[in-house]
Amino acid sequence: MMNPTVKKAVCTIMSAALVLTASGVSHADAAKKAKPSPKKLNLTIGEKKTIKIKNKKSGAAYLFKSSAKKKVSVNKKGVVTAKKAGKAVIKITEKYKNKTKKIGNVNVTIKKNTKNDTSSTVAPNQTPDITPASDTHTMDKPENTAAPAKEPIVYPDSHDTPDGFDVKADGIEYGEVEKITYYSSVTGKDRKANIILPANYSADNKYPVLYLLHGIGGNENEWLDGNPAAIVGNLAAKGEAKDMIIVIPNIRAGADDSYPSDNAFSLEHYAKFDNFINDLRECLMPYIEENYSIAVGRENTAIGGLSMGGRESLYIGLNMLDTFGYIAAFSPGYGVFEYDANGVHENGLFTEETFTIPEEYRNNTFLMIVNGIDEGGENALGGTCSRVLTKNGVNHWFYTTPGAHDFTTWKNGLYNFARCIFMGY
Repeated sequence: MMNPTVKKAVCTIMSAALVLTASGVSHADAAKKAKPSPKKLNLTIGEKKTIKIKNKKSGAAYLFKSSAKKKVSVNKKGVVTAKKAGKAVIKITEKYKNKTKKIGNVNVTIKKNTKNDTSSTVAPNQTPDITPASDTHTMDKPENTAAPAKEPIVYPDSHDTPDGFDVKADGIEYGEVEKITYYSSVTGKDRKANIILPANYSADNKYPVLYLLHGIGGNENEWLDGNPAAIVGNLAAKGEAKDMIIVIPNIRAGADDSYPSDNAFSLEHYAKFDNFINDLRECLMPYIEENYSIAVGRENTAIGGLSMGGRESLYIGLNMLDTFGYIAAFSPGYGVFEYDANGVHENGLFTEETFTIPEEYRNNTFLMIVNGIDEGGENALGGTCSRVLTKNGVNHWFYTTPGAHDFTTWKNGLYNFARCIFMGY
């Protein structure tokens, strides 16, 4: 006959087994719960490490989410990329048979890797008062950790271009153009962009990035008509520009990102362009960082655009000074300030008081504006922008060049911008 004490213990064990079985949990599952490894990561800016999942459940999917995407990004494979000094938490969840549960966190600490790192900067004086097309995505405020200002930038004396600057020449190797598709959570759809890689692109090297923005009637293909691969490739071949990755996106960031031929001059259309700041920061830039070998930090990141793209490069650049150290507007379009035109009134992305750069960045931000003589020259919007910047004490480069509101002006602007960016200005 079984000892009463032993009998009680056996009954307890059997009861526990029945509970586990009834709930669908085996002894093995209970003992081997999935968990992330390691629990802590210490990275320097630009460094990457992978979070592994121990005791993975067969058939389960594991999802990673960063609490601070501007500091740390993480892809679907658990590869963590440090972008900015600070701290963040990577939250990991397990999805199995339509059920999702949290399995743990990984605490990430990011430190600067050199004394000259300037990836952490201060917010602009004021965020422009507009309503993006996607009201669930708004601009984050950068941390107030700007690098000390340097001596004022001395801009070039000449903006002339040499003969043949915009055509491919024999004996020079040029970069390849790639068409990419990336998913935009801001617009809820896949979006297109063109990538121009430098000649002899290698994942063993780190390249600075230029984001090049089109005008109101264009898309990711418009800038290809301006021969950017030839312009930048010729400069790089002569050692007059850094090898760089050029990203040319569709900046009409809406659920429908096609050109509205019957409603181009409308607030609804313009709002899609203003919404691109969200798509750029939250979707496109993380995609580029994860899929190409890029150098991080504002000293390695530039933005420029033509016409409506010029309006957006000023808007994005001046509101993301923690990200962009180089900003250019070629024939900037209406909307930088309040205006009435083409049957539309806008309050403007800036007032004269807010169209400025905080003191911390005035000597370490390259800011360039160009207008064609035949589109108004100094009397065009670019001239107005320049006068306001001068009034506000902001060091910048404004010039007029032969040309109209066309690629004669814009190619000249790209040539001069490309030969200056990433070159120590």
